[in-house]
Amino acid sequence: MDLREPLRELFGFPDYLPGQEDVVRRALEGVDTLALMPTGSGKLLPYQLAAMLRERPTLVVSPLIALMKDQVDKLPPAVAARATFVNSSLEPEEVSARVRAFAAGETKLLYAAPERLRRRSFVTALGSAGVGLVVVDEAHCVSMWGHDFRPDYLFIRAALAALGEPAVLGLTATATPETEAEIGTGLGRRFDVVRASVVRPNLRHAVDPAESEEERRRALLARLTSMRGPAIVYARSRRSCEELSRFLRGHGIAARHYHAGLEPVERT
Repeated sequence: MDLREPLRELFGFPDYLPGQEDVVRRALEGVDTLALMPTGSGKLLPYQLAAMLRERPTLVVSPLIALMKDQVDKLPPAVAARATFVNSSLEPEEVSARVRAFAAGETKLLYAAPERLRRRSFVTALGSAGVGLVVVDEAHCVSMWGHDFRPDYLFIRAALAALGEPAVLGLTATATPETEAEIGTGLGRRFDVVRASVVRPNLRHAVDPAESEEERRRALLARLTSMRGPAIVYARSRRSCEELSRFLRGHGIAARHYHAGLEPVERT
């Protein structure tokens, strides 16, 4: 099957990026696959295209509310018309309506957070939809040894059993061989692995040694004051986010903190 024609018709791209077509073919064939593709390599397109071409609907387990809406909003019109998401930002009545539409075959691609899979009624509704492919985005979150571990990801395996063991496509931008094995164990699958190159010529990585927190903050301040444009500073905890934003504002830099503890309106 020539997969370039539906790629052009649905997404407007003339050809695939490295690794994409391999993932699409495996998803269409129902082969359990783990795709290791760095951010920017187009790891979302394979399952979005496969979902449109598969007869049975596709569930995407995604960890972040903002990511779900962003991904659906950026879909081409023909694909967006067959896709939807459910999460805590919606009223219960709207969630129910979207799940019913999915079960009725009106939509082919449904995004949901992993904690939804703890709800028996939700899994039952998915079962009536006849889900044929489950996409686990940010699949490294199933690894208990990773810093992004999400306990709710451990419910995915039980949900797969309740859904009749549909095919699984795991997606992650980074995973060591040990993490790959743990993802397979956590999801109860022996994965075919598709790896795309992690080389990103548009990125530069550097390390500035710092012997203390004071030194680290001085280095951060020097870097931010000397650069043009916006920056993102990552911290290890909510408290650190708030402390850093206060520190930067105290030195004349317009800074705001963002973390999961903020009220929905403030996060938006």
